[in-house]
Amino acid sequence: MNYLRIIITSVLFLISHEASADDSIPKRKRGVPGFKPLSDTVNSEKSGFFILPLIYFTPDTRWAFGGAGVYYFKLPSKDSIGKDTRVSNVQFLGDYTQNKQLDLWGQWNVFTRNENFLFKGELRFRNFPDRFYGIGNATSKDFNELYEYNLFSFKSLFLKKIHHGLFLGFDYHFEETFGFVHQPNSSLLVNNITGNKGTRQSALGLVTVYDTRDNVINSHKGQLVEISSYFYNKAIGSTYNFNVLNFTYHQFFKIKRNHILALQTKARFASGEVPFLDLSIVGNDDLLRGYPKNRYRDHNFVGTQVEYRFPLFWRFGMTTFVGVGDVFKKQSDLKFENLKYSVGAGLRFVINPAERLNLRLDYGYGKEGGYFYILVAEAF
Repeated sequence: MNYLRIIITSVLFLISHEASADDSIPKRKRGVPGFKPLSDTVNSEKSGFFILPLIYFTPDTRWAFGGAGVYYFKLPSKDSIGKDTRVSNVQFLGDYTQNKQLDLWGQWNVFTRNENFLFKGELRFRNFPDRFYGIGNATSKDFNELYEYNLFSFKSLFLKKIHHGLFLGFDYHFEETFGFVHQPNSSLLVNNITGNKGTRQSALGLVTVYDTRDNVINSHKGQLVEISSYFYNKAIGSTYNFNVLNFTYHQFFKIKRNHILALQTKARFASGEVPFLDLSIVGNDDLLRGYPKNRYRDHNFVGTQVEYRFPLFWRFGMTTFVGVGDVFKKQSDLKFENLKYSVGAGLRFVINPAERLNLRLDYGYGKEGGYFYILVAEAF
């Protein structure tokens, strides 16, 4: 299998810091150190922290070493009548490879008391090679080139609750790419692809979120609808003028206890002078798993998938999924023979039953083969 990503989890540490509803329970009755008993409920766990050291190997990185972690917490309501807010989380990831590549990433999703406000954001620095296959939905996997660049990115989203589950707000996004290294006779340079030597992007965004999910980490019921528009403009520091419109829809159905049918639909539309790194893509670890990262690029993307999640035994579960979608510039570029499909399955191991936090190992298969993925939390 070409470019099969082999990922080995070397050690799994779960370091928990609890504010339990009943601290009188002796520690010897809490189960394996660091793991929560399956009888724990969502309301009995207020906060926790875990670290997952990783070792993996890919053709582009050779051996890589790193770690991922999540700190999660819930804030109580301001009155005795209200319920606790949904769980908030702060995630981080860092790895370093034999090829001297570095990726540092962190993001946060924080509900204030009574969910009056929602703060989301991301901070990232990466120095990593990538492959450019061209632009469009009919490019060949055999014709690709390596390039390298540095990226610094910052996003900060502020949302105010308007009604139960409904949030409105604004976002700011800053991103700078620099230090590009190209192969000789690179098509990025020969064809003068926009953004081939680096860019600075600065955007203001307007965001609407309707979120009734019972748990943002691993939903069993409810829905998420998010619509956002971003305006990158030279007047606020961007190298290029362009706009991006995003649409996300998630719906979760509880068929029976711990049997969940999950639906996801995404659309992204970009217009103006869009740098190639800001084009819409096929190839990621959430929607249309089974393609190399950034395998296809173009201005627009539409895609949808269905996932069925169910338990196996003890802390193990399983997921099956199927999806379809594609990138395109004009509507006429969407042709049945070019559509990208993804089918696959995955194992789940419950790290923390109270918050339904899972370690997932997925295998997705597409038109050109398949990929393994190992990550923390569900794909959506």
